[in-house]
Amino acid sequence: MTHHAIRVPLRLSGLAVAAFLLAATPAGVAATTNAPIAQTGGMTATLPLLGTPLTVAVTLDSIGNISGVALNPSTALSKTKSGDDFVKFTNSGGTVKVTVKAIGGRLSIKARTKTLSDLGGSGTWSADVFGTGAKSTASYTIGKDPSGKPTVVIGAVHPAAGVAWKLGPFVATKVTPSTAKSGAADKGKAKGAHAAADGTFSWQGFTKSLTISVNVAGDGTASMAITLSGRDAQKLNGTLASLAGARTWSAHTCAGTAVSVKYHVANGTVVYDGATGAAATEKAFGTGFMASFDKNRVALFASLVRQPDGTYSLFVHGRSGDCGHRQPGGFGPGHRSGGGHGQWGPPAKPGSKSKSH
Repeated sequence: MTHHAIRVPLRLSGLAVAAFLLAATPAGVAATTNAPIAQTGGMTATLPLLGTPLTVAVTLDSIGNISGVALNPSTALSKTKSGDDFVKFTNSGGTVKVTVKAIGGRLSIKARTKTLSDLGGSGTWSADVFGTGAKSTASYTIGKDPSGKPTVVIGAVHPAAGVAWKLGPFVATKVTPSTAKSGAADKGKAKGAHAAADGTFSWQGFTKSLTISVNVAGDGTASMAITLSGRDAQKLNGTLASLAGARTWSAHTCAGTAVSVKYHVANGTVVYDGATGAAATEKAFGTGFMASFDKNRVALFASLVRQPDGTYSLFVHGRSGDCGHRQPGGFGPGHRSGGGHGQWGPPAKPGSKSKSH
């Protein structure tokens, strides 16, 4: 099996949209997301705003930077700020704001309005979750319970061929930040309610999560977010024979250079076969290896573990998109580098040696 970081661009032909195209990413600009988010090519969501659906179509380039955002209807909002990893829009009165972000292991579309009622209704979402060339789709509904707290329900989900979907157990909860104060300026943060629904897509040992959430602040202002998150982590179980064969991991360096590592399983271990695109440093250990580029900001860690029943588990963890942004992108949300690039990867073991290739 070959694992590539593929860009599958969103096709917007036939839609009456206005494209807020951003400047193409020049050579040397840091990647903003990890390879699993970049490989989606972006995502599209329809938001129920003020009773009129707003479609937001986000396009990512091959290294995960935002290359375009298209809105339909085109006159609903105006772009106010943008960068490689974010785009912000607002309406003429400033009562509706939409923000798109692509950072680390997350791609999100967020909307903020004056009341929860402004967000009520049904919407849709779609993306080529694993870069296979086919999109998965989902529908959702935002509402309120009898007490006025927000509700979110993910409805019909149609995963692409070969992709599995499992709905998560998220439920609405009331939140009261411990840092809230009694002053008027903090009233909007003092009390509020939160609701979320989520689920997990899986394909060939990889997983990505779709989360749809709604927040209502103490002053009544409301916001919603649709987030696709993913770690560059693969786990395959099977016999040595089923796990054997040539494999390739692909990503981009912080300068945007495409790199790849070739490896295979043999004799109860994972064997490094070589790298392309840039000079790599390889370190063998136990039943696997680590290969790194770009001062360890882009790296691959692969290992094989024998299970009690005689089968094996192949673990392949990649790191990319960790280029000095607010959220490291190697393992996605909740998997930070621990304050130093050198802390990522397998522990040092006696007898292990690093080799430059």
